[in-house]
Order: sequence, then C-alpha cells, then structure tokens
Amino acid sequence: MSSWCWPATEIELLASRGWLRRFLLLKLVTVLLFPHAAGLPLLAGSVFSLRALLLLRSPHISTKPSTVLLGRLALTDSLVLLHWALRLGATLETWWTGETPSLEEGWRREAVGVLCQQLLDAHHLASLLLLGLLGLEATLVSRWPAQTRRFRTSHWAQLSCSLVWTLVLLEMLYSLHSTLLQDSGPQTYFSTEQNSQRVPLGLVLLPSLPGFSACLRRTLWLGNLWLHYAVLYVRPQKRKSSFH
Repeated sequence: MSSWCWPATEIELLASRGWLRRFLLLKLVTVLLFPHAAGLPLLAGSVFSLRALLLLRSPHISTKPSTVLLGRLALTDSLVLLHWALRLGATLETWWTGETPSLEEGWRREAVGVLCQQLLDAHHLASLLLLGLLGLEATLVSRWPAQTRRFRTSHWAQLSCSLVWTLVLLEMLYSLHSTLLQDSGPQTYFSTEQNSQRVPLGLVLLPSLPGFSACLRRTLWLGNLWLHYAVLYVRPQKRKSSFH
C-alpha cells in the first residue's frame, strides 16, 4: 500500500536512511560495549559495513558530512578483513610446512602475529575517532545549526577523516616497531644495536606512547558515550536531522 502513496525513490531513500541508522547503532554497540578483538561482533560489523558502503554509493544519498563520516567508518572494517587474511595465511603456511621453523621464519611469524594485533588496535582507535566525529557533528546540528553551518561541510569532514587516518597509521607503525624491537632481543638475526642505529632518535625516545594511547582510548570512549547519549536520548526530536 505504501508504494501506491510514495514514489519508489522516496521509499528507497527512507529505507536506506533507516538501514544506515541501524548500522551506526551496531557500530556503537560493537565499539563501546564489546572488546575490540571479539570475533563475532567484528564479523557482524564487517558484513554491515559492506552493505553500508553499497548504500552510500547510491545517488539517492546526499553528500553531507555525516555521510562522509559514515563511509569512512565503514571503511575501517577493511583493517579487520586484512587481519583475518593475514591470520589465514599464517595458519595455512604453518599447516603446509608442518616443520620446526627456522629462526628467520619464526621471527616472521611473530611479526605477522604482532601486525594482526596492531590492525585490530588501529581499527578500534579509528572507530572511536570517527564515532566521536559523528557524535560531534550530530550535536552541532541539534544545538547550534546556524552558528556551525560553515564548519559542517563535506570538505571539513574529509579533512577530519584524513587526520584520523594519519594519526591511526602513525600510532600503528610506532607500536608495531616498538613491539617487534622489544620482542626481537638477541635471539633474532637483528641485533638491538643495529636496530637502534637504523631507527630515528624520535622513535626511540617515545616510551610513553602505550600509556598515552590507552588514555586516549578511554577518553574517546567516555566522549562517545556522552555525545551519542545526548543525541539519542536527550534530544530525540532532532535525531532525524543528525544522521542522513
């Protein structure tokens, strides 16, 4: 009956917006309530992200800041897919060889394991940052729509996403390097002295980064909780204009 009253494009648009809201709710629950290495929530999030990316490519979806941020949020699950691909490759290699690995092969497998963990950490940090940007954009729309109009553009959203990915990649590269350098020790074919000569001084003098990363994630978690609670519950009448 509804198809007789509304055009098909309008029905599809409303269905797409409703599906994207459910996708955002799933990402909020997955990132804020589950451990960032939980397999089943990550699998569900990846499936929903693929569907969201297809919907966001539709010409019926407007190119607003929230749309840009939702697209980048869906793209974060590519890190999860890469994590699973590396895990599968390492498992197949171990099953195929079936022999005691050499020292070099053991170091390579350890490096793959560390990289897989860092990919999940990067996915979690990127999701927190992008969810925070979405919550901030929705808060500005609901409370100061006219005053913040010039800042709520697709250009600023894309620039913010670029900064997010830059921060995430830098944090992942340093964490990966520091973990491998710490775990390599004198047993590997890389000596600590040789690594310290090849690594820039700035990377060696940042021992407090893990503590800073943990503090940043807790702060982002609390910020996301407050922002999205305010958007979804404190001002429910403005919710339709927040994510579309």
